[in-house]
Amino acid sequence: MKSTLFFQQRVVWLPKVWLIVVMLLLVTIIIAWAFKNLALYLAVNQPKHAEYLLVEGWQSEQSLLQALSVFREGGYRLLITTGGPDNRTITPKYKSFAEESAAFLLAQSIEPDKIVIVSAPASAQNRTFLSAVMVREWFIKQELLPKSIDVFTEGVHARRTHALYQLAFGDSVEIGISASRPENYNLNRWWQTSSGAKSVITEVIGVIWVTCCFTPGEHGSHQEKWGVVKNN
Repeated sequence: MKSTLFFQQRVVWLPKVWLIVVMLLLVTIIIAWAFKNLALYLAVNQPKHAEYLLVEGWQSEQSLLQALSVFREGGYRLLITTGGPDNRTITPKYKSFAEESAAFLLAQSIEPDKIVIVSAPASAQNRTFLSAVMVREWFIKQELLPKSIDVFTEGVHARRTHALYQLAFGDSVEIGISASRPENYNLNRWWQTSSGAKSVITEVIGVIWVTCCFTPGEHGSHQEKWGVVKNN
């Protein structure tokens, strides 16, 4: 080992070229596999086979029909529709997505005593999270303390929905999740259509935001519902 006043010679071990090529190939395969299965990861199906099935009301009619099939086949006690105001039209027919989806499901001959509507108000808070909070409060008012509940949502929104409902209910309630099959793209080839690419990319961003940046506030706090800190 040679040295001078300002520099010193050292031996640095580097991998051989063939090893670098193998490592790059493995990384490429892993990235390609993750990319291909991204939609399947987001559209997670892990139901808990609970007594209650929560259905997000903003879903398409085809997705709601799938939810109805899950309800009938799963032997659930109640189907609870959720959702806040529908801002897609100037004069909506129903005050909330919860009411709109309930009306559609009732038209499909679901028993009226098997369905419960839990609407959420408009808020600066995350809409899915606020819907979960409103359902949690409904359970409390009914003096029901389920150990687990299942949530049904549309396609790749499932991963984010599961995380937000678990945040709202806490560790005392196990959250199961079921996802509908998309109508206009294949989960195994999501990148081949614009609707698939848009849905998956949007949900990836949403999951990252919920994981790293979402701060819902303490249970029962003003911030938890309205998304802002209340000034005293």
